[in-house]
Amino acid sequence: MKLQHILIFIPFLWACNDKFAKNEQPVAKVFDKYLLKSEVSGFIPQGTPSKDSLIMAQSYVRNWITKELLLHKATQNLSDEEKNIRKQVEDYSSSILIHKYKEKLISQKLSREVSEREISQYYDANKFNFVLNTPVVRALFVVIPKSAPNIENARKWFRSKEAKDQEALEEYCITSAKKFDNFNDQWIELRNLLNLLPITSAEWESKYKNKESIEIEDDENHYFLKINELRQAHETAPLDYVKKEIEILLLNKRKISFEENLEKDINTEGLRKDYVKIY
Repeated sequence: MKLQHILIFIPFLWACNDKFAKNEQPVAKVFDKYLLKSEVSGFIPQGTPSKDSLIMAQSYVRNWITKELLLHKATQNLSDEEKNIRKQVEDYSSSILIHKYKEKLISQKLSREVSEREISQYYDANKFNFVLNTPVVRALFVVIPKSAPNIENARKWFRSKEAKDQEALEEYCITSAKKFDNFNDQWIELRNLLNLLPITSAEWESKYKNKESIEIEDDENHYFLKINELRQAHETAPLDYVKKEIEILLLNKRKISFEENLEKDINTEGLRKDYVKIY
């Protein structure tokens, strides 16, 4: 049904259906089903501008008509067995209720704190499961525009291992650098840093791969990369790199164990209190 036909049909229905209460006037009909004005009004949030209200109302009516026409076709063309969805609905409803109950118990009774000791023990026992598929590094990455002042000082501080020079470099970069990423306290995939350098993969492999500290430049910037620690692909991943993954694994194992014990306990209680009889 075209939208303009719906709009013409609405006032016609209002005029012709005295059997409906004033606030229950129909706005559309499909076979023997009516869509009431109150239902459409209830769909539109209060305070919606009239122009938007009209668009929303038209869309709601159109969607309702389509749904009812499709439902009519479905009931005509599906077998009785295919239309018997009562059990499916009951099973689905039961599954939702059970899921909500389990989630409520889990939120109330299951601790979500995982200790460093638990994480370390799991890591030590399962290192073979934590193998890197790409190199990871602890590194310092800096991009300084060529127009910045005192680049020689920045270069000297970058190469130094003294704490005071590292502090001086960080202070300098706050005002003069385009980028200052200190990954010395965390692991990051090396390729994420290489993507920021103005070189090709082949150039990295041939010129820079085995250097701990490199400087590259293009027309606009100086790029500084210092690799403080490196783990290659196919090596065991560092604990800090997989710590969050292990925490999630342990929480999931804890949740599964909790649900298994819940089902065991509830079956025991059901038999003990004669809630259950097995014939």
